[in-house]
Amino acid sequence: MLEAFRTARDSLVDAARVSPGLLTLCSLLVLAQAALPGAQVVLIGQLVDRLTAGERPWGLLITLTAVVGSMYPLGAMARDAGHRLMLRLKLHYRSDLLHTSARLSPSRLADPEVVTELEASQAAIDPMSTVANQPVQVLGAAVTAGVLCAAIGSINPLSGVLVLVALVPTVLAFTAVARMEARRWPEVAANDRRAMYATEHLLQQRSGTELAVLGSGAKVATLAITYRAVATRVMDRMIRTAMTFELAATLATVLLFGAALVALVVGGASGGAAAAAVAGTISGLNAIRLCGYAFGLIVTAAPRAATYRRFVRSVPPAERQTVVPVVESVALSNVTFRYPGAGTAALRAATITARRGELVALVGVNGAGKSTVVNLLVGALRPDCGQVLIDGRDAARLTEAERLGHFGLLVQEFGRFEFTLRDAVALGSPQPVPDDAVRAALAGTFAADLPLDTQLGQQWGGTGISGGQWQRVALARIQLRNAGVWILDEPTSAIDAEAERAIFADLRRTKADRITIVVSHRASTLTEMDRIYVIDAGSVVQQGTYQQLIAHPDGRFATLFTAQQT
Repeated sequence: MLEAFRTARDSLVDAARVSPGLLTLCSLLVLAQAALPGAQVVLIGQLVDRLTAGERPWGLLITLTAVVGSMYPLGAMARDAGHRLMLRLKLHYRSDLLHTSARLSPSRLADPEVVTELEASQAAIDPMSTVANQPVQVLGAAVTAGVLCAAIGSINPLSGVLVLVALVPTVLAFTAVARMEARRWPEVAANDRRAMYATEHLLQQRSGTELAVLGSGAKVATLAITYRAVATRVMDRMIRTAMTFELAATLATVLLFGAALVALVVGGASGGAAAAAVAGTISGLNAIRLCGYAFGLIVTAAPRAATYRRFVRSVPPAERQTVVPVVESVALSNVTFRYPGAGTAALRAATITARRGELVALVGVNGAGKSTVVNLLVGALRPDCGQVLIDGRDAARLTEAERLGHFGLLVQEFGRFEFTLRDAVALGSPQPVPDDAVRAALAGTFAADLPLDTQLGQQWGGTGISGGQWQRVALARIQLRNAGVWILDEPTSAIDAEAERAIFADLRRTKADRITIVVSHRASTLTEMDRIYVIDAGSVVQQGTYQQLIAHPDGRFATLFTAQQT
């Protein structure tokens, strides 16, 4: 209950900050509507009594007409104002979460719990955005019940109390429903996310084409349908349970209202008073029912809102990243690292050094430890022992932003950002860059003469480009970044042999400007490396030039690459 109160309070604070005018308008409309059922009781009672006495109370009739006629328009306007407020809050929460996600460091993104919290926070936005309007609805229902209780209580005190008590079953029912939803909703959300993930693979042009060629689209569709069916079954059970609770609450409410009317009759109320009480109660019944619904929404949203706010507050403000164009050396010094839960170390006592002007390669089979070396260098992982050194200094003493500024990283699963050509390349720099710099980074590529506002990617109606061309765009980002250390993980895996030779010729030509570390499985890319580190089962087992290593036929390097020479 305390968590629900905090959620309502925080949502109102957010609404007051994001759109104070709409919050005020919504509150005034709801409160005005809340007073109408009680006013209706008083006016109908007076009208019937005066008509019975033979009078023609035109002013009273006009006032009652205005009260009755304004109930629906006020309710519609209140709903519209609440919907507008919800839209603005949803935009606020989405923007806040996007900015928070953009501040996540590689080390935090490598934490599975952080990714889970990020997904849960994304799922929390829709229910959170509806909360701010609910305390107003609860207050409006309370005002309705209070005014009705006072109006009917002036006719018969017991009837007034019974009308007020009639609020309780609905509130209890919706609170029970909300708690049930809080328990079961995570299962629904988890299956919905899995279904959406599978669905996106069918809808995305690249993955959808691959599935169509394989004839396996139906299998992915079956997976999506299976997850969606599980979510639907859970939701169906929730709705069925909610219907049971609501039916019980309805029966209890009917009994209490019936008792209130019996008390009116037994208490000797006039026909006009009884008619007024009935009409006012019917008008106020929906508002009272909405109170339970609104309260239930707050209780349901509370745990998800708490997850969202906890995650957003856990990410510190972004530190400005400055690219460092000149780095003299980077090194792993006797570094050991083991992933949590793993039985053996992924890297053991590894020492690797790269200096400015050198082309250094990391080779080994999949799982040997190459990616672990890269992640340790950039700071996504922290060594269990040993040091990562940048220009002879312990990199652990740098902030993550300072550390990342030394590196330009091209991962093997490079991003295919389907933006305009300008935007896709400019992502290489944290700062705005002029078009001339983007053009320079694209020099010698397929895109050198394309307009910079060319849309990339067919799913947005843009230019379809090959995997190798996407890789050239990714390399252009690294070129534009111009950091002192380039780490290129299989930088030519999607590029033909001629383009590969041109890229490595350019890397050799300009190597004096930087440190270049290449992760590769291709012998053709290794022949002119200044030094090659061979990693096997987490250990550096050999180092030297290509010719030095291949000259040892029993060595691990020769075992891996001799076949590629033939």
